[in-house]
Amino acid sequence: MYKHPARKLPKASFFTYAARCITERREAGQHSTADLYRTVSNHLSRFCRGRPLFLHEITAAFVGRFLAYLHRTGLKLNSVRTYISQFRALCNRARREGKMRFPESGSPFEGYPLPRGKTASRALPSGTLPKLLSVASEKTVSKKCMQERVADYAVFSFLACGMPFVDLAHLTVADIHGDELVYRRHKTGTLIRIGLTPGMRRVIRKYADPSSPYLFPILPAGRQVTHEGYKTILRQYNRQLKLLGERLRLPLRLTSYVLRHTWATEALRKHTPIALISQALGHTSEKTTRFYLASIEQSEINRMNKRVVGELDRLVVAKSLT
Repeated sequence: MYKHPARKLPKASFFTYAARCITERREAGQHSTADLYRTVSNHLSRFCRGRPLFLHEITAAFVGRFLAYLHRTGLKLNSVRTYISQFRALCNRARREGKMRFPESGSPFEGYPLPRGKTASRALPSGTLPKLLSVASEKTVSKKCMQERVADYAVFSFLACGMPFVDLAHLTVADIHGDELVYRRHKTGTLIRIGLTPGMRRVIRKYADPSSPYLFPILPAGRQVTHEGYKTILRQYNRQLKLLGERLRLPLRLTSYVLRHTWATEALRKHTPIALISQALGHTSEKTTRFYLASIEQSEINRMNKRVVGELDRLVVAKSLT
C-alpha cells in the first residue's frame, strides 16, 4: 500500500519556543516553572556556545552530550535530574503541538535514567532553635534591627508547621479566622489551616500595623510586587538568615528551607505519622498519602503541631513577658 510521505516540519528554534513557554508560564502565575525553563534554556545556550538550536537537532545523542556537560559543570545530581526533566517537558510539549517529531525508536530522552541523589539533612539538631530567641527577644522591634526581624520570622515559620517564606510574606489580617490561620499556599493553591499558638500570637502582635493589610512588614503595603521583586526580598532574607546562623554558630547554613525541613524532622522525631506531616506541610504530589488523609480532622493537626513546637512556643511567650 502506498504511504504518504511524512510531512516535513519547518525548522523551529528551541530557544524561541522556550521563551514563548516561559512567557506563558509567567502570565499564568507559574513563576517556579518559568524560572526552571529559563535556567534550562540558559544551560543549553552555554552548551551550544551561543549558536542556534533547532528542535529537530534534539536527538538521543544530543541529550547524552548535554547530560554529560551538566555533570561536568559540577551540578549536584538532583539539579541535573531537574534540568533534564524540564528539558524533556519542553520537548514533549513541542511534540504535542506538532513542532517536533520524535523518531520511531522513541523519545530522545529514553535510555537516560535520572536517579535521585541522596541529600544531606538540612534539619537543625534538636534543641538549637531556642538560640534564635536570644536575638528575637524584645517586645517591640526597631526598623533598623534587620536580624531581630529575621529571627522572629524564622521562629514564626517553625511554629506555623514550617511555613514557607513566600506564604509568611503574603499573610494578611484577613487570614486570621478565630483561633486559626487559614490561607492558600502561594505555590500550589492548597488550602492550609494552622491553629494559632500563644507564641505565634505574640509574634503577630509585635508587628501589628493598622496601616498595612499584612501581618509582617515584608512586602510593601499598597504596591504590587513583581516576581523578580519578591525574589530579591527572598535573597535578602536568606542572606540575613545565613549571617544569623553564623552569629549563633549553628551547625549548618540557615535558610528558609532549613526551617521547613527542621519542622518536618522534629515532627518525625516525635513519631508523627508521615501522612499527617504531609498534610500539615500542604504537599500535593503524594496522591496516595493525600487519599489516606481525607478523614483526618483539623483538630488533630493542631494538637500535633502543639506537640512539635510546644517548647519553643513557651519560650517565645516567656521572653515577651520579661
